[in-house]
Amino acid sequence: MSWFWFALAAAVLWGLGYTINQVTLKHFTAVELIFFESLVVFIIFAVYFLWKGSFGTFIAKLANPQHLGLIIASSLIYIVASVFIFKSISSSNAALAAIIESCYPIFTVLFAFILFGEIQLNLLSALGFMLILTGIIIVKIYGH
Repeated sequence: MSWFWFALAAAVLWGLGYTINQVTLKHFTAVELIFFESLVVFIIFAVYFLWKGSFGTFIAKLANPQHLGLIIASSLIYIVASVFIFKSISSSNAALAAIIESCYPIFTVLFAFILFGEIQLNLLSALGFMLILTGIIIVKIYGH
């Protein structure tokens, strides 16, 4: 499966997840939902590591302080971002929150350059970048 199909499958699943979370967030707080989702993820991957016998390899990779620091930073960022998107879904709706959140490629390009000196934009992706930005502006101006 190519990168495109993986990304599209993730988008489909995120859309489904956001739709379900919109209903779930009527009964649970964002923190409660993230806590439960984290427990589910922990259990699934604990079983995976045990089944594959690769937990030792994973721990060995964490011995590198730079890698450990990046994983911790990424985890904290995802936790805060998840709280923010759940709050946005609760305050508006899943579709509007997802549309605005879809501007993250703009920040991905920016941070890839600032943090790692990488230019991850070509002519076609720059066009997509501009279309995303245009869509977000339209939703902000004419949305709810």
